[in-house]
Amino acid sequence: MEEPATSRFDRAMLALCALVPAALGASGAAEAAPASHDEAVVRVVGLGWTGVFRALDAIVAAPFMLAPIGTRALRAGLASALVAGACGALTFLIARRLARAVRPAAASRHLITAVSGVAALSAVLAPAWQVEAAAPGGTVVGALLVLAALALAQGRGDPEKSDVGELPAIAFVMGLAASYEPLVLAAAVVATLPWLERAARARALDRGALVHAAPAFALGLLPLALGAVLARRVPEIAVSAVRPFASSIGAQAGPRVAIGAFALAEVGTLILVAGAAGAVLAALVPAARRWLASLLGVVAVGVVGIMLRVPASPTHIASVVLAATSVVHVLAAIALASAVIAISTARVPFAHASAALVVVLELVLPVRAADETLSRRDTRAPRASTIWNEVAWGAAPAAAVVLVSDPVTMRRVAAARATGEMRADLLVVPTFSMPSRATDRALKAEPKLAPLYRDIALGSTPEELSLTTLATDRPLLAGFDPRWDRGLARHFVPVGLTTRFEPEPRGASDRRRALEAFTPGKERLVRVSVAKRDTDVASATATLLRGRAIGMAACGERDVLSRALDDLRPFAPDDAVANTLVRRIVTSKGPIDVHDLTP
Repeated sequence: MEEPATSRFDRAMLALCALVPAALGASGAAEAAPASHDEAVVRVVGLGWTGVFRALDAIVAAPFMLAPIGTRALRAGLASALVAGACGALTFLIARRLARAVRPAAASRHLITAVSGVAALSAVLAPAWQVEAAAPGGTVVGALLVLAALALAQGRGDPEKSDVGELPAIAFVMGLAASYEPLVLAAAVVATLPWLERAARARALDRGALVHAAPAFALGLLPLALGAVLARRVPEIAVSAVRPFASSIGAQAGPRVAIGAFALAEVGTLILVAGAAGAVLAALVPAARRWLASLLGVVAVGVVGIMLRVPASPTHIASVVLAATSVVHVLAAIALASAVIAISTARVPFAHASAALVVVLELVLPVRAADETLSRRDTRAPRASTIWNEVAWGAAPAAAVVLVSDPVTMRRVAAARATGEMRADLLVVPTFSMPSRATDRALKAEPKLAPLYRDIALGSTPEELSLTTLATDRPLLAGFDPRWDRGLARHFVPVGLTTRFEPEPRGASDRRRALEAFTPGKERLVRVSVAKRDTDVASATATLLRGRAIGMAACGERDVLSRALDDLRPFAPDDAVANTLVRRIVTSKGPIDVHDLTP
């Protein structure tokens, strides 16, 4: 069955589904990148090492980086917005084609087109999509690949036929998906399995067809080769010591999320119920069952991704999860369209007008989704990451050496350096990644780091002489490691979010005055992270303040430690380390043991 010619209304709805999400995403792109996308900023803006995957993000954003507007972070955000518009168009096409397959004898195809557009806009205007559509290096590119695989698997509208001429395009998308992320490849594979099964059953996948598809697949793998090249360069803004293939999901794992809670918060009860009803209706139609298998496979990969702890928070959502939410809206379009068609064909007066009014009523869904997106944006501080950099490093002495002991802080530093927000005079050394290109470059810039490198490389506690020699030559900022000798703790004095190692031990009054001087900076961070519920900025702040509190505890100065814990508490109210230190303040006398604590 050939798809009927596209009408002017169909083209208008297609354009609407592309332009509105892109415009909403572009309106949310900020001059400063959000902290939740630090790794993407390093990859897209700074072309730094975040592994071999997702180099396609940098390729997509490259033309926008040449535009003479705004900051580099803003330009990369505009690229994500444009891709989100393409995702909206693909979601519409998939929903319309599937709805017409379920209701092939519908009297008015315009109603199906309108409902499909409503479903597509409801999906891509939702906060889950728009948080990535406005972010530099957003995961919308991976979602686009999954949706493209679904659209190609649908072919020309006949579920029982597979056109072998589509094989090169499918192979190209598969290659791009393999370059992007392992889970994106898995979603693209399950999306096209019914098509491949039909083609194999029809004996269309002969040797000649595969030979023609091989170059397309190889072309799609080029971003993977680019990622391998990028993984070997730019040591100054390397994110961490993560190996290129260390992660099974191709990204940093996020916190564990309950699938049901996520679905209710980001999709909604109405769409979930309508999606389930749409799946049942599609299963009852033999012509739509194969497409239903593709759609449910994509949803399954999204669910598995959440179980594997891919990012699925209000501030960062993985590609396969975005694709799964769009598929649920596609299934919901079947149920909504069936309800509208049932009303329009009812033998009652003004049936068609009533159906049109129901479509108008359904417009509440995308409007509500856009309103929720705007509401969430209003609750967030647009310059939170910039303020964090100012508070964290603004008080640092000139030309200081900064020892970073955790990947979270290093991602913040690397993202700030990629966007030009990090002070260029600071020499950042990731001590958790030794040896590495970043540490080698730092050693060339400051040869007196050699004794410290030797101590860390041997797995021993840094000697006081090593740190003192370095701190005498230039300022040294570092966090106190609980495994270090307690005598080193008295050399540390708070500066910004971290501490400065002084060549000579300092007294409690010096640390107390430094903590009091931090109060204005703390209040600024509370306003942009705690009050605005920016969990990523709050988490990065808590990581450094937790390490600072451990250093104060090692000094054995209880009043200073209490003040340090007061600084930490707004950003991590139920912090396990803070609670442990509070108990030890009360139950122990003399020095406070910190050797079993982890910053």
